[in-house]
This record gives sequence, C-alpha cells and structure tokens, in this order.
Amino acid sequence: MAQDRYVEEGPGAPERIWIPSVSLRDMNEESLHLLLWQVRGHTDVLMLDQRRQLSTGYALWIPAGVPHDLTVAENSVMVPTFFEASETATTLRKPTMVSVDRDLQSLILAYYASFHTRLQPPINLGRQILAIVEGRPAPPTALPMPEREPAQTIAETLRFNPGDARSVEELARSIHTSSRSVERSFRVETGMTLRQWRLRNRMEAAAVLLTSEATAEAVAHRVGYTNVNAFRRVFRSHFGMSPSAYVARYALP
Repeated sequence: MAQDRYVEEGPGAPERIWIPSVSLRDMNEESLHLLLWQVRGHTDVLMLDQRRQLSTGYALWIPAGVPHDLTVAENSVMVPTFFEASETATTLRKPTMVSVDRDLQSLILAYYASFHTRLQPPINLGRQILAIVEGRPAPPTALPMPEREPAQTIAETLRFNPGDARSVEELARSIHTSSRSVERSFRVETGMTLRQWRLRNRMEAAAVLLTSEATAEAVAHRVGYTNVNAFRRVFRSHFGMSPSAYVARYALP
C-alpha cells in the first residue's frame, strides 16, 4: 500500500535525506559582510580564536575582514547572504548572533532570490535586514515621536527603516487609512508635515551611521537617497556641516 513506501519520522528515526558535511578553512571576505542563516541542523564557526555553534533558527553576522573557518554538519543547511561592504552602512562592527523570526526569514529569502532569480523587487531589501540584525534600541532623539495613530505606526515604521521609499499614499494604505488622515495626524502630533518629519528622521539615522565607519555613499543609500550629492546637500543644510566634517568631529574611536 502507498503508506508502506514511507517511514514515519520521529525522535530517533533514520534520516530520509543525506547532506554531507562541508568544511571551509581560512575564509576572509575582505569586501563582503556575511549573514549566515542556519535553516536546519548546525554549523560550527571558528573566528577570532573563539568557537561558536550556529543552531537552527539563528543567523550569524560576520563583518568584512574577519577571518573564519566553518563546518556545516551532516544533514544541515546553512544559507549565506552577502552585503558589499563598500555599499553597506551599518553599526554592526563585531560578529553578532541573532534569532531569525518570521519577518527576518522572509526578508532573507526574498533578498537571496533577488540575487539568483529574476524576482527583483524595486527596493533595497538589505536595509530592512540590517535594521533587524542590528537590533539595537532606537537612539535618543530630539525628533518629536507621535503617540497616537495613525502617525505613531508610520513613525515607528520609518524609524525602523529610514530608507523606506513609500509615498504618503502607500504608507497610509499599509495601515488602512487615508493620506489626509496621516498628514493631519503628523501635524497635530509633531507640529511637522510627514515630509519634514521623514527628512529629520533620515538625517538623524545618517548621523549615527556616519560615525560607524560607513562611507557617505553607503549612508545615503541606507537612508533612502539614490544621489549622494543630494544627500550631502540635505545633510549640510540640517547639521551645518558636510558629512565628512561631521565624521571628523564625531567619529567613534
């Protein structure tokens, strides 16, 4: 009978599949950041003279230039994704482990597919991945934060991803309201239009990223500017100095 063709899997049941173990030695991606997502099983990673085990449901960020060895265990699946260091603005300066929830899983898969198939969304998915992996509390801000809807939800969305390119209409639709309601809510809650609030939010995010060894070009792309000269003009108007002058004054040691 048909059911006799398969063996019920459970604790201690033999594996139906076989994926041999794979080891890589003396790896050092000088120009690429890595995000290693463990989909199944585990991977042993040696870096900076420390051993870490990457388990199912977790991902490990390895900054560019960090030498490492890794061994993907038998019947395990690890999916690497790559970020061009010269084009990536991030506060992640050390290896970082992060739990992969449903949102991050979806983003990694979509990001991976965009490099290997013709399914290429017209936005930068990497910005959202970085926002989740960085996982830090939002820094203190002088920017007024709305406390009521619909402005609150949209403000939280834009704090998460300052480079979000959606129009007011698209943001309003995402929370099932009208653009007029959103604009009115922002004026009442913050004293600013959404456009004014969004610009200040982008500049605050840019300032944090610039002090973390990112180039002006990478920061511009992270916060939603396709033209770095336009970004420099807005940054200078907001802070009274160029991005390079800001870095010289406030860069982290």
